[in-house]
Amino acid sequence: MAGKMDRDVMYLEIEKSRIEREKSKLVLDKSLLLYFVFMVVGVIGFVFGYLDNVMLNVMIIVGIMILVIGSVPYLVIVSKEEKKIKEYLGKLK
Repeated sequence: MAGKMDRDVMYLEIEKSRIEREKSKLVLDKSLLLYFVFMVVGVIGFVFGYLDNVMLNVMIIVGIMILVIGSVPYLVIVSKEEKKIKEYLGKLK
């Protein structure tokens, strides 16, 4: 009975990890979209003369910051999952 209980707990933890990964993936997707929007708007605005050099540089820096901020949660979640998987594999051996 205890083995089945441990297995059920493990399945629930894996499902919880999946949900957290999906949430962080949504944040990553949205930050990637915002990054490309900033880049496209910046380049088009610069080409057509709506933006000067300083504003283009600001948009590029903000776009990169958005991309970095959106990537961090995904990287943290994935590293936590890797540690959990290694731990579970250690328990199974």
